[in-house]
Amino acid sequence: MADRAPLSGSKVITIVGTGRCGSTLLHRLLARHDDVGWLSTFNEVFPSQPWLSVFSGLYRSPLPSRVRHAKAFPKPFEAYRFWEHYLPGFSRRDRPLTADDVPEEGVQPVRSATARILRFQRKRRFLIKVTGWARIAYLDRVFPNGLFVSLRRDPRAVVSSWSKAGWLDVASPPDSEEWQWGAVPPGYYAAWRDLGGGPLLSVALKMRLDLDDIARNVELVTGRSYELWYEDLVESPEESLRGICEFAGLDWPPHFDRIVAGMRFHDFTGKWRRHLSEEEGDLVLEFLRRTDELPESPRSLVTAVTP
Repeated sequence: MADRAPLSGSKVITIVGTGRCGSTLLHRLLARHDDVGWLSTFNEVFPSQPWLSVFSGLYRSPLPSRVRHAKAFPKPFEAYRFWEHYLPGFSRRDRPLTADDVPEEGVQPVRSATARILRFQRKRRFLIKVTGWARIAYLDRVFPNGLFVSLRRDPRAVVSSWSKAGWLDVASPPDSEEWQWGAVPPGYYAAWRDLGGGPLLSVALKMRLDLDDIARNVELVTGRSYELWYEDLVESPEESLRGICEFAGLDWPPHFDRIVAGMRFHDFTGKWRRHLSEEEGDLVLEFLRRTDELPESPRSLVTAVTP
């Protein structure tokens, strides 16, 4: 059982990635580890009621997948309303968040709340998932010395999935009032415009900004980050999960063998072609190639499109 002291950062593992990168799959797999607790859909709806985390144990019950993933079931969740309750501004979209954005008055309350959540789940480690802006430096201020797992995916698959999701506007032009994602480097805007603009490249631009932010933040936590490709997770799930467990100092529970063996990991490597033409896929890669060459880019995103 977790102790009653505020949660220390060394017990926290955070998954980061762009939207539509496959992070939900990884989050839900790790959430079934014996030592790991997490925020659920109940914490999202009732952020000031940590005791509801007692119901999270149901997720580990031998129930059909359709039941565990039903809308009203307490499954692992990003729970932005929980974070906003304790740390107002956590969900802002107009720019990346830094350690300086952390509201000081919320640090101890959110540490205490997460410690209570672990206590109600009877777990020792706390698993977080955030997508979009990395918030690595931000979370490192709240939970110092935590660990971060960065999940990447073929950018064509990310753009394809995001374009079809429909629940978040990432396709508006970067020079319009509808653009929600902050300042765009001039070179990125020029590449977006010169390649024809349009919704597809707006999605690619949003993805580029997220990945840049993740790359810059990872440099701030040297030795405490681990990168995994979604394609590797699907192709070699046991090897991928064992790598994360070793990185995070988690034992490999015997039932993980059964979980991995019992799951159907679909190969979505080429699924992007259902929604994008070859020419559109090439356009996404061309945008990334051009922006890779600019001084605004912290790292290359196309040297390895897939692992």
